[in-house]
Amino acid sequence: MHKSKFFYGALLIIYLLFLSKDALIGFSSSTTLIENNKDNYYEREYNKLRTILDIPKEDYTIIYSKTIRRDIYDFFDTITINKGSKEGIKEGDIVINDKGVLGVVNKVLNNTSEVYLLTNKKINLSVKINDSYGILTSEDNKLVIKNIKLGKELKEGDSVYTSGLTNIKEGLLIGSVKDIKKDNLELEYIINVTPSVDFNNISYVGVVL
Repeated sequence: MHKSKFFYGALLIIYLLFLSKDALIGFSSSTTLIENNKDNYYEREYNKLRTILDIPKEDYTIIYSKTIRRDIYDFFDTITINKGSKEGIKEGDIVINDKGVLGVVNKVLNNTSEVYLLTNKKINLSVKINDSYGILTSEDNKLVIKNIKLGKELKEGDSVYTSGLTNIKEGLLIGSVKDIKKDNLELEYIINVTPSVDFNNISYVGVVL
């Protein structure tokens, strides 16, 4: 009788272990997957940071920062970065990454700053294409340049830079000319711009002081 109870008890234990085998293997695999994802995350972050640190400083100072907030409902309007007035950042400072200009500082607190992206409809930025000067704005999250009179030497593919006519550093890349049209009165050009920055992916930035 005791042998029978022991036998059935052993069978029950073996059966339960068999049922839990897949769960145990799955847990082990999940743990490994989590560890791998951690490694991949830190590697990606390292590569992003290394890229932003490679921006040529030339004759200006850059404060490096990280995006800490981006509202999904205002995705193409603003970002918040983790540096502010304590680091010397001021309203109107231009914000860049390794690809080019992505926005302008709009509001500064001690430890954070709000940045208007170039795709924000409130943006008005003085720019130049070759020897022509115009104003960059945003319409439906697309970059548009106006105020350049007809007759100027412009073509698709020309680079667009900050003009240097304001307190913003001259010669910072914004993008390239996508296409050129005339306004309704045929007095000036309407130029659509392909941005050099990927506005869907902004992690680390540099603020040009």
